Amino acid sequence: MKPNPGGILQLDDIVGRDSLVAYLQLTLEQQSVVLVAERRTGKTHVLEKFKATAPKNWVVIKRDIGAVRSATEFVQYVMADLYPHLQATTNFRNWLQSLGEQLGGAQIGPVKLPNFSTKQWKQVLGDTIAHLDGINAIERVVFLWDELPWMLEIIASQNPQEAMELLDALRALRQQHAQKIRMVFTGSLGLHHIVRGLKAQGYNNTPVNDMLSIEVAPLLLPDAARLVERLFTDNRLAAATPDIHEQTALAVDCIPFYIHHVVSALLKNPASLQKPVDTQAVNAVISHGIHSSDNPWDLQHYEERTLAYYGKQRSECLALLDAVASSMATLPIADAIRRAKAVYPLVDQQQWIELSRLLERDHYFQRDEDGKIGFKFTVVKRWWVWHRSLSMVQAGGAA
Repeated sequence: MKPNPGGILQLDDIVGRDSLVAYLQLTLEQQSVVLVAERRTGKTHVLEKFKATAPKNWVVIKRDIGAVRSATEFVQYVMADLYPHLQATTNFRNWLQSLGEQLGGAQIGPVKLPNFSTKQWKQVLGDTIAHLDGINAIERVVFLWDELPWMLEIIASQNPQEAMELLDALRALRQQHAQKIRMVFTGSLGLHHIVRGLKAQGYNNTPVNDMLSIEVAPLLLPDAARLVERLFTDNRLAAATPDIHEQTALAVDCIPFYIHHVVSALLKNPASLQKPVDTQAVNAVISHGIHSSDNPWDLQHYEERTLAYYGKQRSECLALLDAVASSMATLPIADAIRRAKAVYPLVDQQQWIELSRLLERDHYFQRDEDGKIGFKFTVVKRWWVWHRSLSMVQAGGAA
């Protein structure tokens, strides 16, 4: 295996995900899924491995829809993705032609779609899915829709009502075709932000309460250590000590993306091939990945996305993140809020509590068994402290 930070791995190179993939398949036998994942933890590879190992009588359709700009365009992609499975066994082709003039519609891959009125999209979507009911050879159709929240964000920015109706339409289809279809929603933007924004505009439904939330967490330490060891071995890197693989995995939170980056950086240095790699060498490349102004690990994203995630609350969000990042240890939420409130004293306590919960859902924070909070990932915390020039203080100390 060669290091491939951010690239698509071969199936045999996807390490430590077999049990999660098996659980995902087991769940999809019963219900649809919201796949929750922090960026770079390996969500895409989990989906690829699931797709490759799904039962033969399942049709698994994976599409990135983050750039889709309307419900009509989304429906067109659904039609195009189902066309190969429907056109030979149902009257789907004739039905398409009956929708409108064949020429002039969207061209998606080899499929030419008809024009249909944007007002028809819900009916067209429902009728498209209904064609699946007559195909006994297909037990299940699983739609893997990556970046669905970004699609909804785009639609909601122009037409909030359409975004609401699309969420409701998808939920209705899951109920109406519960034996045939499953949906997997994924995305780097949490769906809860979209629903929260829509509720502020009058939306009262709970569009995904029938779906199970499954998190793609970092690798377990033994799996992460084995990944480091395999990358070392396959690329002729010798370990100075037996525990270097585990130490490397721990230092980057057992996240495969960073592990691949570390080995890639080691290979750039000829010395790594001439003598065993020790802790000092590993720490040096990790420090460069975190602290370089070139932002090689794309950690700047964790600050930039707060504008899209938190909007008018961004300043308070940054204050709370700073308060937690600057603590040497985990701290009670009340202490974190007290530090942040020193910067924004007019924000009431409940708003701070709700903001802390959002930051936890967005994988910035995690709570320990005593209810204290800290940064979920040490790599992100180290970058945050460095980037924002924070001074570290003891837990419970003055802000």
